Amino acid sequence: MVAGKSNSTFLKSPVKNAASNSYRGRIAPTPTGRLHEGHAKTFWTARERVIAAEGRLILRIEDLDLPRCKPEFVEGCIEDLIWFGFDWHEGPDKVGQHAPYYQSKRTGIYRSTLETLIEKGHVYRCHCSRKDIEQAARAPHAAEDELIYPGTCRSNHDQKK
Repeated sequence: MVAGKSNSTFLKSPVKNAASNSYRGRIAPTPTGRLHEGHAKTFWTARERVIAAEGRLILRIEDLDLPRCKPEFVEGCIEDLIWFGFDWHEGPDKVGQHAPYYQSKRTGIYRSTLETLIEKGHVYRCHCSRKDIEQAARAPHAAEDELIYPGTCRSNHDQKK
């Protein structure tokens, strides 16, 4: 969320990747079965934003639910996407500079990034209970269409420094 902008305004102006100065959108099916109309609508929106921004569409496979995700469902997802009329610039079948395109194969990247954030002091523990989080989510927010983190644990962390 960009400060001072509502979600609807934010969605109309895609953010460009600072490193490459080009917009990168993604479609990310979970390979636990066949795709359905809801997926098509969501992916269509992502594709339209990429087209509007003259960007690149990335296919990333959300295969983190290892017991339920199956290789044959990945093939099925790709077949379904093609049947829906989608095409993408990068993905498991079109390798680009940001591979791998399976979430399960990116854990090393995420671990390294997390370690860097910890080293720089940008990570803090959340001591909120689920009830605390639920109450914060239900509280009135400045932008009625967005939940805003109240900074509870971040503020406590900053005070301890």
